[in-house]
Amino acid sequence: MSDSDVVIVGGSMAGLQAALTLGRARRRVVLVDDGQPRNRPARHVHNFLGQLAPTPAELLASARSMLAPYDVTLVSDRVESIQPVADGVPRFKVSTRQGGQWSARSIVLATGLTDELPQVPGISQWWGDQVVACPHCHGWEVRDQPLAQLAIRGLPARGVQRALLLSRWSNDVLLFTDGDELGGEDLARLAAAGVGVRTERVRSVKQHAEGLDLVLADGEAIVRRAVFVVTRQHQQSDLAARLGCRLISDGPNAGGVGIDAVGQTSVPGVWAAGTTANPALLAIGAAGHASTVAIAIHAALLDQDIDTAVRTYP
Repeated sequence: MSDSDVVIVGGSMAGLQAALTLGRARRRVVLVDDGQPRNRPARHVHNFLGQLAPTPAELLASARSMLAPYDVTLVSDRVESIQPVADGVPRFKVSTRQGGQWSARSIVLATGLTDELPQVPGISQWWGDQVVACPHCHGWEVRDQPLAQLAIRGLPARGVQRALLLSRWSNDVLLFTDGDELGGEDLARLAAAGVGVRTERVRSVKQHAEGLDLVLADGEAIVRRAVFVVTRQHQQSDLAARLGCRLISDGPNAGGVGIDAVGQTSVPGVWAAGTTANPALLAIGAAGHASTVAIAIHAALLDQDIDTAVRTYP
């Protein structure tokens, strides 16, 4: 079993940025990634400073290449277990599916999330292409076009909020509630923003020469250039739960791992970065957050190093 300062679980934007920051701080880092980033279905990554709409694979390959000068080991595998080791200070035994084992002083959970899509036939087929979630990521490319905001059943308030947001990119936005009714205040706010509302159930989404057809229960088909959807987010891995980390069940960070101001979870020595902790982060935000978390980890490890040196100093 090899020793390391930090094992990072997950190798998308947050995990790679944490590895870069810690590697530059001369920490021994192992990054384990199973090759399943949340944004892998996306055609392009937008709104990332310095990057001209790369594919997710291109952006990750570029990021990985930057780690070569540092003491960072990249492992293509899936972490199966993380076991705390009782020896007075936080230490963990990390085991992977293919038999790899490392000892780590700190753990970074950067496993990210999975998106639960509305249960409408056709949505998953076009997910990442003409069906997307984030206006800040994809709104510019379809600006001034007829757009749909599809809510997820049971969460009408989130559909309203997203439709209002989307109205900044187009004056032709339709909110499809998929059977949920809206209250008077929501309808008034949507009307004020110029957003139309259709409350019928959506039977399917089909490709159209000019975009996508949203087919309603009565067979009416409404053409939209792109469909923005509300999703529910879930942790891609159950490692945080098995370690006993606090999970967030409601509010804007619902689905995330609870952390303090610098990324420490409720379990000493375990940190969370990027969308693992904050589901709303864009790719560039996930990287920025991970850099902040990595700096805090380095500081915590340095304190441990100095405390140990003081205790053993003659």
